[in-house]
Amino acid sequence: MTSMENIVVIGAGVVGLSCAYNLLNSGEKVTLLERGRPGCGQSTRTGGGIRYLHGTQENISMSFLSELFWKNFESEFNVDINYQTTGHLFLTSNRQKSEELCSIDPDGLLDLSALDRKQIKTKWPYLRQLIQDYGVYCPIGGYLNHQKVIDGLVLGSHKLGGNLREGVEVNTISEMDNSKYRITSSEGIIEANIIINCAGAHAGQFGRSSKAEQSFTSRHHELLIVRPEKPFPEDCPWLIDIDNQVHTRPDGAGRALIGGFLGSNETTELQGYDFPISEDWKQRVLIAAERSFGLIDWDSEVLQHWGGLYPGTVDYQPVIEEEKPGLFTAAGFSGTGLMHAPAAGLIIKDLVKFGKSEKINLAAFSSQRFETLKSVSEKTGF
Repeated sequence: MTSMENIVVIGAGVVGLSCAYNLLNSGEKVTLLERGRPGCGQSTRTGGGIRYLHGTQENISMSFLSELFWKNFESEFNVDINYQTTGHLFLTSNRQKSEELCSIDPDGLLDLSALDRKQIKTKWPYLRQLIQDYGVYCPIGGYLNHQKVIDGLVLGSHKLGGNLREGVEVNTISEMDNSKYRITSSEGIIEANIIINCAGAHAGQFGRSSKAEQSFTSRHHELLIVRPEKPFPEDCPWLIDIDNQVHTRPDGAGRALIGGFLGSNETTELQGYDFPISEDWKQRVLIAAERSFGLIDWDSEVLQHWGGLYPGTVDYQPVIEEEKPGLFTAAGFSGTGLMHAPAAGLIIKDLVKFGKSEKINLAAFSSQRFETLKSVSEKTGF
């Protein structure tokens, strides 16, 4: 059985849903293929972070390009995503790292504050046990309920006539002689004029360039929700110790979220990956959080513990491009997928409709960079 479609989006995570919604809103007919349920991959296995301070100008621009979407979400979709503005406080004992973070914002768009330990403890007295010497505070951004984002986008896409096909696993994509593409899937053959690859951790297997495929990579991460003995301050910014790679933020009702790579940077094999969690990591991250921030005890009650992937690339920057005529990619966000999905959707809509996007300089997001890549571009992921 063969079905014919105009535009097919592979993957109904937050990026795929955003791309589909923007295209539907522009009058296009769109079919989304999702092997499970919307958001069941990595989109709802994050800390729900919305961040503006990044290590590259492109990622900062993506955050600002997404800003209006988050501000208008409730009115547009009639869904409250519980957006909490906490800001972010990056902490380090390395003066150079602190200065590098501040230098990324020469125009002052982020309203950054460079603070020493005394100034931090004056501004947030409950951080009196901090061990770091310097902090860089960005007052904008925070966190939200990622599942509510998925729910709103699914509802919005449905109202615009989107065709969401759940339980459909894509196996291969091939080019046809008539400038169309053939998708082989668990439900048969699908032919399409345009394909948008938003397959997250699996995006590399659908790329047409072997170099680009090798450049997609994923890292396993884990997160905890804990109830400390003393309630976690609700006005606390998201705390990120970039020296020890551990972070925490409030989660409401005195709870806290904790995560961090703890110095590990190993990539993960996707075959057989099943969202594992580690008791060893749990104990180490609790100890690290207690030592770095002083707000959480190593034996705090753990309410939730889950694992997931940071689907990314070798330089921790996404790929957003038209790889071949009619074949588009929006993947490899390396932990920024939720916060930058609105921007990705706007850019992909422009590329499909007009063949270009003037919203951002896309050169840094082209897979062609992998031919000469020499170093990591984005260094603020946590």
